[in-house]
Amino acid sequence: MYKVILIDDEDEVREGMKYKTQWAECGFELVGDFENGRDAWDAMESLKPDAVITDICMPFMDGLELTRRIFENCSEVKVVIVTGYEDFDYAKRAIKLKVNDYLLKPLNSQEFTSFLKRMKVELDEDRFRRDDLSRLQSQLHQSLPLLKEQFLEKLATGSMGQEEREFGMENYRLRLAGPAYVALIGDLDENQGDGPKLSDADRELHRFGVYNIMQEIIEKEHGGIVFRTREHKIAAFYSAPHDQLALQSQTLAKHVRHSVEKYLKRTISIGIGRPCEETRRLPQTFQEALSALDYRFMLGANQTLSIQDVEFGSAADVSVHDNDWEKRMVSAMRTGSKSCVSKALQTGFDDLRTSGTTADKGYGVIHKLLVALMNWISETGLNQESGIEDEVFAQIQAMKTLDAIQTRLEQECDRILTDLSAKRSNVTLTQMRQAEKFIQDNYMNEELSLNDVCNHLYMSISYFSTLFKQHTGVTFIEYVTRTRIEQAKQLLAVTSHKTYEIAQRVGYGDPHYFSVIFKRQTGTTPKEYRTLHKGIS
Repeated sequence: MYKVILIDDEDEVREGMKYKTQWAECGFELVGDFENGRDAWDAMESLKPDAVITDICMPFMDGLELTRRIFENCSEVKVVIVTGYEDFDYAKRAIKLKVNDYLLKPLNSQEFTSFLKRMKVELDEDRFRRDDLSRLQSQLHQSLPLLKEQFLEKLATGSMGQEEREFGMENYRLRLAGPAYVALIGDLDENQGDGPKLSDADRELHRFGVYNIMQEIIEKEHGGIVFRTREHKIAAFYSAPHDQLALQSQTLAKHVRHSVEKYLKRTISIGIGRPCEETRRLPQTFQEALSALDYRFMLGANQTLSIQDVEFGSAADVSVHDNDWEKRMVSAMRTGSKSCVSKALQTGFDDLRTSGTTADKGYGVIHKLLVALMNWISETGLNQESGIEDEVFAQIQAMKTLDAIQTRLEQECDRILTDLSAKRSNVTLTQMRQAEKFIQDNYMNEELSLNDVCNHLYMSISYFSTLFKQHTGVTFIEYVTRTRIEQAKQLLAVTSHKTYEIAQRVGYGDPHYFSVIFKRQTGTTPKEYRTLHKGIS
C-alpha cells in the first residue's frame, strides 16, 4: 500500500476526491489532505508519502514551489499536478520541473481511479528497480575473489609462463573449450544528455551491473570467462570453433549491448580482437580488443568494434592536417564569427574521422589545436580568465569520442568569442574617446591630418575611419571642421580678434578659405555671425 497526500485549496474539489475515491482498491492510503502547499510541505517528513497530488494555484505556497522543494529534497516521491485549462501555462512550467504527470480539471471518479491504478504500476516498477540496484550493491561487496581477478589480469597482459597459466586455469576452475579463442572488452560510454552527473558510486555500480550482464551472457550461458580490469573495463575470453567464432562473438556483443541499454539505461562499446588458436596467444587478442575499442574515439559510441573491421591499413598521416587545422581555426577565430568557427571545427573533425588515425594521435592533434588557440588568445591581449583553463584540457582528455570533444570545444570557442567581442567593444570605445581628445587638443594645428591621429592610436587609416564614423556619425574631416567652426564661433562672440586671427587660431591659414567654410557650416559670414551675437557697437 502506497501513501499519498492530496493538496487543493478548493474544499469541494478536495473533499470530493477524498471521499469518492476507493483509495485502498487502487493500492493507496490517503494519509493527509491540505488546502495549501505550505502545510503539505511541513507534513512531508512525518507522513513520508510515496506520491503527492497537488493543485497549482494555492495560497502561501503554490504547487510549483512545492514540487520544486520535493524534487530537491525527496526525489523518489512522485508528484502529480492537477490543473484547470486556465492554468495551462503553469502546467507547462510544471513539466519543465519534470513532474511525473498532470491531470486536467474537472476530474471524474472513473478517470481518477484509472490514473491511480496506472501510477501504482509505475511505483511498483520503481520499487523493483530500487530493490534490484540494492541487490547489485550487496553483491558488489561479496563477489569475485581478489586472487582470481589478479590472475585473470596477469593472464591478459601476458606476464606468465605456460605452467603458471595452466595451474591458474585449473585452480580457479576456468574453462575455455577451444579450439579457437577471442577477447571481448566492454566499456561504458559517457553519460549523454542533460541528465544529472553521475557520482563515483553510481559509476561503480553501473560498471558492476555491466559485469553481471556480461557474466550472465558470456560466462554462464556460453562458457566464457569474464573479469574486470584495472582500467574499469569489463573483459571476456570466449572460445568456439574457428569458423564460428567471429559470428558468435559479434552476436554475444550485440546481446550484451542490448541488455545494458535495457536494464541500466546506459550504452556500452565493445572491442573484439582477432581469433587465436592457443591460450598463450590470449594476451595478443586482448590487446587487439583494446585497440579496437580505441576506435570509438573516431567512430562514435554504442558500437561493436572488431579489430578486423576497423584496421584495414595503416593510419593516415595527420601531421600536415593538424597544422593546417590550427591555422584555419585561428583564422576563423580572428573573424569573430561563430558560424565560421563552427565550420572550421566541423571540417577538422570530419578530416580526423576519415583519417583512420589512432586515438592517441587524435588526442595529440586536439591538444596541439588547444595550444595554438591559447597562443592566439595571448596575442589578442585577453585577460587570463578568458583563456582555456587546465580543467578544459582535462575534460577533453577524459572524453571518449570525437563527437563529445567537438561539442565541448565548440562551447569553449563560443565563450572565447563572446569575451573577445566584449573586450573589442570596450577597447574601441576607449580608442575613439582618445581620438576625440587628440582632435580637441590639436585642432588649431593647420597640418592636423587623419594620419596623425592613426599614428597616435597605432591603428590603420581604413580601420580607424570605419570605427570613427560608427562612433561619431561623421567622417574625420567633418568632425575636425565642426570642432574648428565651434571654436571660431566662440571666439567671434566673446573676443575682438580680427577674422584672419581667429582663422589662424582654429587651424586655417587662409582667411578666405576659413570664411567660405564658416558660411557653409553656419549659413552666415564670420562678420554677420559676430554682429548677430555681439550686437551693433
